[in-house]
Amino acid sequence: MQNPKLRIVPDTGFYIAAALKDGFARSYLVGKGSKLFSYELFTSEAILLELQTKLEDKFGFDREEVVKAIQDIRRVAIVVHPKQKITIVRDPDDNKILECAVEAGAHIVAAFDKDLLDLKEYEQIKIVHPSMLSYWFPRS
Repeated sequence: MQNPKLRIVPDTGFYIAAALKDGFARSYLVGKGSKLFSYELFTSEAILLELQTKLEDKFGFDREEVVKAIQDIRRVAIVVHPKQKITIVRDPDDNKILECAVEAGAHIVAAFDKDLLDLKEYEQIKIVHPSMLSYWFPRS
């Protein structure tokens, strides 16, 4: 019997953490799951654009490094194109994460962002800190 597949939408901070150093966040970009669950990652063009902007402007990545990071994400994440606009989060930039999650039919949003975490849930999509993923997908 196949493991249930959780649908996960990481926020931009998750991808930034993966780009900055090898470890926790990056391991979820290459993993597939555990004995109990497997997972799929979802993103959107709006999330990838925000990631590009932050990596270049805030963290000083050059264009080549950013292109490689986004190509790596595109290899492991399914890119969805949200049709529904959501305006629930205090920071309007965070709404794109929920729009992606709704379009993807996600079970979980893995977010470092406090405004998203404060929601705890949106339309039955759990919003958790990425450290919670280790409970479902332990790393050896």
